[in-house]
Amino acid sequence: MAVFNSLRRRASREGLAVYLVGGPVRDAVLDFPVANDLDFVLIGDAPALAADLAEELGGEVTVHTRFGTATVQIEGGRVDIVTARKEVYPFPGSLPQVSAGTLEDDLARRDFSINSMALPLSGDSPEVIDPHGGLQDLERRSVTTLHPGSFTDDPTRMLRAVRYEQRLGFQIGETALSEMKQTLAGGHAGAVSGDRWRQEFQKIFVEDRAAEMLLRAIELGALAAVHPALTDGQGLTKLAGETGLAPSDYLAALVVSLSAADGDGISRRLNLPADWARVVRDTMALKESESEISGPSVMTSKVCSVLDGLDPDAIAASARISQDPLVAERLHRYLDEWRLVSPDLNGDDLLSMGVPPGSKIGEVLRELNSAKLDGLVGNEDEERALVHQIISRGSWSPGDGGLLNGGTDGRPREPGNT
Repeated sequence: MAVFNSLRRRASREGLAVYLVGGPVRDAVLDFPVANDLDFVLIGDAPALAADLAEELGGEVTVHTRFGTATVQIEGGRVDIVTARKEVYPFPGSLPQVSAGTLEDDLARRDFSINSMALPLSGDSPEVIDPHGGLQDLERRSVTTLHPGSFTDDPTRMLRAVRYEQRLGFQIGETALSEMKQTLAGGHAGAVSGDRWRQEFQKIFVEDRAAEMLLRAIELGALAAVHPALTDGQGLTKLAGETGLAPSDYLAALVVSLSAADGDGISRRLNLPADWARVVRDTMALKESESEISGPSVMTSKVCSVLDGLDPDAIAASARISQDPLVAERLHRYLDEWRLVSPDLNGDDLLSMGVPPGSKIGEVLRELNSAKLDGLVGNEDEERALVHQIISRGSWSPGDGGLLNGGTDGRPREPGNT
């Protein structure tokens, strides 16, 4: 608001041709809360104005020279100031070529009519400038493109259309749906870089209705255009109606039914950062191992051996989307309890008891930990008794049929039953 008030003062006193545009105008008309991210168009030098504002208000400015835009960060909010421009797309899916233009040019380059309105900051009673019927489409509750080639110019607008439709409770118009089908049939989505697609997914993942948005995008074929394996919404259906989830939950739900090869392909296609790629990989690894932790008689130590080393975000997401209540419960308990379990004894204790140094210490600690998880030992004295049994056993090979992997008969043994 500090920036808004400063710009309004400049517009009124200095005749500055500056306009509030896009989403904030739409949300104000709908009487929705207006976000802290405001967008302004200036007929003039936007980076210079942004620098003046940053100096006046103690903010930080970032200039994007190629597009004649600047961003001012101040008091937890972000303001984008854009030099009015027109755009031309050299080929489908490309970044636009930009040149200076009028307000009409700037509004005409936008994605949908409901985002192509402007409010002058000068005057006592400014009226919304609406050259593309945005106000009418707000009344109709319709997401409508500005021209037939909109999705072909920028196929990422397909995901934006779904995002606005689901967030606002609107419908994508029939004409826009037809245009979307033409873009999909033309294969133009393949021309868009993975980074640009990933940015659209990131915007969806933070929405309250993210699962519904992704399901709708699957229904329309938009996700399959990004990668042909993105056609199954079963995992997302489990998340529908939930809010406050992490991006990793939606990412895991998207890939849970895929093969490892398809998961790797999606990670490469979207150029996923390492933490997201790990969620994809470990979600599918856990799915492949689910049968090992799903039976009623599976021991806790076995569950932990399967899950240890997997990404906690992938485990949490898998718990939310699992179709097996018992598996979901075990995944939650692993995260909340079991992974935090450790023996009362430590390595120094084992050395003092006669366990040889080196790898043998780790082997015994792991065996103690498994015993504690499975309820075979419950205090330090019982752990010491188990260590003495292990020492008396006299064999340290991991494959020798040790106490907790069943001895010679394959069954766990209670301490004292050697």
